[in-house]
Amino acid sequence: MYKLFMAFRYLRAHKIIYFSIAGVAVGIMTLVAVTSIMGGFSRDMKERIRGLQTDIIVSSYDANLWIVNPDSLCEALGKVEGVIAVAPRIEYEAWLGRAGTRRPVHILGIVPEQERRVSKLEAYFTRGRKRNFDFKSDSGEEPARPGIVVGIELHRDYFDSKVGLMTAMDRDTPIFCVKDFDEVGYFQSGMSEYDSTFVVMHLREAQDFLKLSSIPRANVIAVSVKDYETEGPRVRAGILEAIHKARPCARPEDHRSGRCGIYKTMTWEQVKRNLLAAVEVERGIMIIVLFLIVVVAAFNIAAIYTLVVRAKTRDIGILRALGATERGVTSVFLLSGGLCGVIGSIFGLALGLLFSYDVNEIEGFVRVVSREFNRLRLEGSGAFWAAVLLHLAWCAVVWNWLLFYKQRRSHPWVRMAAGLAAILAAVWASTGWLEGYHAFERFDPDLGGGFRWTLMAWTGGLWVLLVASWRLLDRWRRRPGWIFFGFAGSLFFGAFLLAATAALAIADAVTAMKPNSGWRGLELFDRRIYYLDRIPVYVDYGSLAIIVVLTLVISILFAVYPAIRAAAANPIEAIRDE
Repeated sequence: MYKLFMAFRYLRAHKIIYFSIAGVAVGIMTLVAVTSIMGGFSRDMKERIRGLQTDIIVSSYDANLWIVNPDSLCEALGKVEGVIAVAPRIEYEAWLGRAGTRRPVHILGIVPEQERRVSKLEAYFTRGRKRNFDFKSDSGEEPARPGIVVGIELHRDYFDSKVGLMTAMDRDTPIFCVKDFDEVGYFQSGMSEYDSTFVVMHLREAQDFLKLSSIPRANVIAVSVKDYETEGPRVRAGILEAIHKARPCARPEDHRSGRCGIYKTMTWEQVKRNLLAAVEVERGIMIIVLFLIVVVAAFNIAAIYTLVVRAKTRDIGILRALGATERGVTSVFLLSGGLCGVIGSIFGLALGLLFSYDVNEIEGFVRVVSREFNRLRLEGSGAFWAAVLLHLAWCAVVWNWLLFYKQRRSHPWVRMAAGLAAILAAVWASTGWLEGYHAFERFDPDLGGGFRWTLMAWTGGLWVLLVASWRLLDRWRRRPGWIFFGFAGSLFFGAFLLAATAALAIADAVTAMKPNSGWRGLELFDRRIYYLDRIPVYVDYGSLAIIVVLTLVISILFAVYPAIRAAAANPIEAIRDE
């Protein structure tokens, strides 16, 4: 307990140590936020890829080798244990033409009644506002030409009810297939690759287009597995055995690679292995690069504690003279460095999780406030004075924060009152757009003004609570327990400064950009690029635990050098030199 007390004492020996704690906290917060968002993107991307790829795909080894009478093969595969649904497909490359232009597309021929059980294509139709999972218009009328459903990006580029498709069969002696189709709707998967290139039609129409209607054919069999995560490899082996039983191949040893005659079986992960590998590599590199922030903070711990050892040479000499051993002094400084990592990790985790779970609210706040602040700018000079008062409020918070770390002053109330006045004036000026905010008008026109007063009351109340507690507890500044209030006060000041910085950044950005009245606001996450309604977040607590443990280990390791320096001090020379 005595060593822990001494570790806390050296932790608060110099205020500069707080910068080391802040460095660790910022590093951990950044790691938590980035890994959570990257994990969310990875998870959602896998779900979107898997949506059209289904669990296991059986296809011909070459696109020009067709599966004749695919229904019989589907019936055989459906009897494999663990398989819950099977659907035939035709996948082929073609060109979509309109008004003399050509664009490469990917044809997907399906049977809707069978496809709905093996993929999420029906959900993508619904998301694209196609009410029925078929190739008729939503009114139920038969189109004059065969109906197709295209991806939303392809729909935007080729918005026309009539389009033509062309492809070339047989690479040696090309047979050109050309046919007109009617677009009866569009789908939205969220994957740009699918939404910009896929053209979905009925399997029968795909066979007619490719001149395969004489004998039913397909080149892909989509298989859905009951428990893919645990039973996937076993079911895949069973599918190969069923194919071999129905149509024996000459080389059964090829089954280990997933091939049986002209057929090959692949999981959806194998089909998209290059893309999935790229995502995982990018995520891993991002974590490694961001972890270097924590390493930099650890270097700060080593440098700052080396300075503390030099500044506390006399105290260390007195401890040694009173009987403290080298091992005891070393453990005190190692504990202090570890506490620096622990406190920084706690704050970093709390801030990182808070940001991760509220990132969509933060993004919406920035977008709405910037848009409405721009409206305030266009209506008059209110935005200019709001920006000026926000700068004054920012300076007032920093001014009082610096006073917070100084010894007790006789009359600090002027600074505190000036800070309160600057903050309240900035809040009032920068929230002038609330009174005309259209979201309040639909409920109560006066709601915006009331919320404005409420926000000022809460802000002023928190500031008064902070300064009153500060002056009440300042007499115990030299006691060890002050360190906890010092951290709490720093958090309050940091929160005020963060809010002022965010509002100031938005105000300065809008003032510099000078957008027009139709501006939608600052978009930190463009939904038109990612096709997601929200920023995906997935918090992996196992990875976070590993990050925290590594941070603590690094903090202790980088405290070894100053601890050894302190333990090596000669007590007589240390006291005499001081």
